[in-house]
Amino acid sequence: MNIKNNIVNYLYDRDYVICTYENNVYIFNYNYLESFNDKKIVLKVSNKKVSINGINLIIKKITKEEMLIQGSIKSIEMSKYE
Repeated sequence: MNIKNNIVNYLYDRDYVICTYENNVYIFNYNYLESFNDKKIVLKVSNKKVSINGINLIIKKITKEEMLIQGSIKSIEMSKYE
């Protein structure tokens, strides 16, 4: 079996995917963008609220299913969506 296919199947067999690398956060299969500014971006993902905190945050890419955020990421917080 192909290792790449195994990884892709593992990653996409989820309600959502959040990946971090360097100064970027990639989110796949988010529900909606609740609020954003250059210090905090808040999303609804599945039944969770995801807050991305940092400095100079920019939404570099946004589609119905995925989002790429760039900036100096300080923290990512998840809580139950209420």
